Amino acid sequence: MSVNKPGLPKLNVKSEMQTSFKSALSSKLATTQRSSVSYGIFAQRSNSGVIHNPKAYLSPSTSATRHALLDNRVKVFNNNVPVSPTRVASSDNTNKYAAALVAMQALSQTISPLINSKADAKGDAKTNAKSSAEGAIGDLANAKNSAEIQKGLEKLGTELSGCETDITKAGETIESETKLKSEAETALQKAETGIESEKQNIQKQTGTITKLQSSIQTDKMTLSGLKAQLSTSGEMGKMALEQQISQLEAKINQQETQLKEAEQSKKASEDKIKNELEPEKEKQSKAIDSCKQNIETAEAKKKEAATKKEKLEASKGKYEKKLTDAQNKETKQLASLHTELANYAKQFQSESDAGKKNKISEKYVAKAKEYNELCKNTSVSGYTEVALDLNS
Repeated sequence: MSVNKPGLPKLNVKSEMQTSFKSALSSKLATTQRSSVSYGIFAQRSNSGVIHNPKAYLSPSTSATRHALLDNRVKVFNNNVPVSPTRVASSDNTNKYAAALVAMQALSQTISPLINSKADAKGDAKTNAKSSAEGAIGDLANAKNSAEIQKGLEKLGTELSGCETDITKAGETIESETKLKSEAETALQKAETGIESEKQNIQKQTGTITKLQSSIQTDKMTLSGLKAQLSTSGEMGKMALEQQISQLEAKINQQETQLKEAEQSKKASEDKIKNELEPEKEKQSKAIDSCKQNIETAEAKKKEAATKKEKLEASKGKYEKKLTDAQNKETKQLASLHTELANYAKQFQSESDAGKKNKISEKYVAKAKEYNELCKNTSVSGYTEVALDLNS
């Protein structure tokens, strides 16, 4: 196959059309090999020069433009200089179609289990519980004899036991989660009260700080004025000024100490809110939400188990009566067949004619098979299978 004739080798599918064109074509594509086939960037034409003719592309003729675009598909340039199309040849016999089919199959095998598992995970407990209950009841509804009814009742009893366990566990979960929720609510209330208390302290200390800062500033200005008067005062006046200065300095020192304590108290309250109380509040809020969700889930499971239990108990009563009726019926059948078999055995022993013995034996075998089959499929006690040969 030359560059001027690009594409896949011819696919002869007519001889493989026994099934369908699609399957035959897929099979052919998946087994076709491609080797040493050259391909151009675009399909070469005999009139390839048209691709570089502006008139062909700018022609007012729609037909000419369409042919120019379709017949000459790609312009190839190297630094704005037109060049010949690059030829690309396959280097091996790789069948990309077959490889794609393999890849699709592998992907399907990988994704399908994930999709199925996700679908299974989405099935909630309610659906699973419903199906198990319906399964147990369905077995009883389809029971044909007392043995099957009894087996179904045993399965139903297991389901009932499971319901009771679920109800108990759900009740325990509700109780424990309610207790945890109450504890979390108490802790949350304590944290919120603490935050409110610390905020009040911050507000109080902020007012104290503002008041002290203003007072200190005023007193320092007064102190500065008094100190300025010392140089111009007489001896008696100087003594009075020094006493005032001493008292004012003591007052300022006391106020600065109070200011420092107020600032420390304010910062301690801010740090306690940020580092202790707010995290505790968030923690307890999350705990309460978690408890609420767990309680709701447990209540739903408890309600579901109770509904299932009620349904199973109703079916249990119904099929226990059906079991008694089936056992009574089968007991009568077994007793009747047992009597017939005993009569056939007695006749067989007392009969001397070989032909008659054979007829009695045939009748006995037919009844014995019926009797044995009934023994296998009954829950009635006291009856066992019998031998089919009267001579044994």
